[in-house]
Amino acid sequence: MVRAFGMLVVTLMAFVGSAGAQDAPSREELLKPAPNPAWNQFNAGQVDVKELYPGFYTFHAYGTRNIFMVTDEGVIVTDPVNDATAKLYLAEIRKITDKPIKYLVYSHDHWDHVEGGQIFKEEGAEIIAHENCVPSFFDTPNPKIALPDTTIAGNHTLELGGRTLELMYFGANHSDCMLIMRPDNKDYLFIVDLVTPGGSPLSIMADYYPHHMIRTLKEIERLDFKYMVGGHGVWIADRSAVTERREYLEDLMRIVKEEAGADAANPFLDITDKVKARMAEKWSYLRNFDRNIEGNIKRVESYYGIGW
Repeated sequence: MVRAFGMLVVTLMAFVGSAGAQDAPSREELLKPAPNPAWNQFNAGQVDVKELYPGFYTFHAYGTRNIFMVTDEGVIVTDPVNDATAKLYLAEIRKITDKPIKYLVYSHDHWDHVEGGQIFKEEGAEIIAHENCVPSFFDTPNPKIALPDTTIAGNHTLELGGRTLELMYFGANHSDCMLIMRPDNKDYLFIVDLVTPGGSPLSIMADYYPHHMIRTLKEIERLDFKYMVGGHGVWIADRSAVTERREYLEDLMRIVKEEAGADAANPFLDITDKVKARMAEKWSYLRNFDRNIEGNIKRVESYYGIGW
């Protein structure tokens, strides 16, 4: 599939601009279940580091978030984002430890998360990604993306200095090479783009089929964990954020199908306003709902209309 990266960048910039400077909510506020208004209280322009538990951190800069793990033998980092962010990321790590950067893990193949890897490669990091990312990197080449040194085909556990980071593969969803990550504490999951706590999905939902996103979210819900860290937004959220996103997608698919079936001759004629109104009854509180809902509807219309 050809990825609409230009549209993605524009949409992400809109996402970054949507959150103003606000007082940061406490961990206790963030860990209340969905719907949780605290998940909208973040400053997208802020650069910060939070220690989630000993040796396990999240780094945030300008709307994008990742995780890193400090061990006795070195550091595991994830998603460099871009050259400028990767330099900030490395500088923040160096405030904590001078241990070598051993691994850089790509969550998936989308450019807004994986540019800038050369910064860590020059520090000696081995770059790891799912093998399905590689065709994308060659199909739409980007000189700012450092190619993986090692690829994995399924689940894999990184071990370093007595610590582990579990890399879990659930098949096609937001990408066909997405890795969900779980550190050795087991209470946390790092989930990029599949879930943005308190937010609506990106308008275009360009990659793969919505039903695969729902399937993946159900599989994640069956895992034993308590908290999630997303690739955008607040630094921690209750696991109910996963359920919130899954139920939104299920409602969207059901309502589009119902409204399309109301007119057998013109199944997708003028259903946008009807679907939007029905979705708004439950979901209008989501961040950027008004901005994204019409694109979400069109994407699901394409799924039902032409099998795309």
